[in-house]
Amino acid sequence: MLPWTSSLRLLPSWLVVICTFGLASDLCAADGEKPFALKPGEFPPEGSAHYIGGELIALDHVNRTGMLRIDRTDAQRRGDWDMPLPFVMLPYGSLSYRGAPAELRDIPIGTHLHGQFYADSATARELKAKLDTVDKRVCGEADFCRPIRLEDDFSYYAHQGKSWRLDSIDWERMTIITTGMGPGKDQADAKPTIFQIANSTRIWKGRGFGDYSDLAEGQTLAINITNATLKGPGRCVDIWLDDESRKVATAHQTEVHRQFIREHGLAGWIDEVDNAQGIVTMTIFGGFDPKLMEDFPSNAALEAAAKGPAFVPGPGLIDPVTVTAAVAEDNLRTWDQINDRKAGPLLETIKGEATPGNSGFRIRFKPAILLEGFRPKRFIRVWPARWKVDDLPREEKMYY
Repeated sequence: MLPWTSSLRLLPSWLVVICTFGLASDLCAADGEKPFALKPGEFPPEGSAHYIGGELIALDHVNRTGMLRIDRTDAQRRGDWDMPLPFVMLPYGSLSYRGAPAELRDIPIGTHLHGQFYADSATARELKAKLDTVDKRVCGEADFCRPIRLEDDFSYYAHQGKSWRLDSIDWERMTIITTGMGPGKDQADAKPTIFQIANSTRIWKGRGFGDYSDLAEGQTLAINITNATLKGPGRCVDIWLDDESRKVATAHQTEVHRQFIREHGLAGWIDEVDNAQGIVTMTIFGGFDPKLMEDFPSNAALEAAAKGPAFVPGPGLIDPVTVTAAVAEDNLRTWDQINDRKAGPLLETIKGEATPGNSGFRIRFKPAILLEGFRPKRFIRVWPARWKVDDLPREEKMYY
């Protein structure tokens, strides 16, 4: 059971408005349309997700589940304000933090997130039953409990080319007055947005910390917030003052992500299995740093290896055209990857078009043994030969 709070605080009754740059209406299903129904073994089409923003208030990073306190909107009844939205990440769902791919474990509690969700009433009922609250009330959009994408404000606005211009600072009220700026010269919000700041707000400058004395009118800021719509537009947790500080944040998170993937393997599902030849074809899920695919040998290298002399393993040597695979569940946890893995030659890497949840990369390989879990539409993790397949902490394994 998730460590969810057992009670909700009484909230002020005033209505607040958050500047949202349109809240990604291009990513939402049209109002009044029936929500897109997910189909097992198929990726959803572009533009079929439903936008929901909210603050991360609980998480179980091992099982990729959590809870948002969704943003207040004019469409909600006042009695529904701040109700929780439990969620379970789709197997091919991904996250971004500070402009880089991330895992749920990387995102601090209290971070405001922008999400693209799909409806799943059966999962919603299960999540509601697990709520550790007296009345088990949830938000009015509780059926939208399967996110395909979650990202913090830094990431959400960065890929839209949007930022905040610092207009002035009110030290008495501890607020900053900003204007949302789009990617074009004339794309600016008609009205300013006023964020709260606090002594706990982190100021990032260059390759290290700054402080409030480094703030200057006219600066272009990136901001991560908490308490969105509960405290007006929100309170700043982090403020990045310049391009260098933003690049440093993204670069650090990218390395955190790469380390996690190398240890846990790239996730995907099996497309087909040729039982006669023992060949597995899989699609790798999206949301990871594509540079990691460079650790797989190219098709030209595979062809050259096939024509050359057979590889003879020696002490500490690994065939460079080998991949290792382990069966996973829909939460992407493997059972015991150090013991349950099966290795074999990589036959081909196929690059296609990326779609939501789908990286566009497929691989064909021939494991030494076809495990029971190597079946079409089952989940799997893979490691190229350059990555060491190591043991995981006990709590991360399905098999104890």
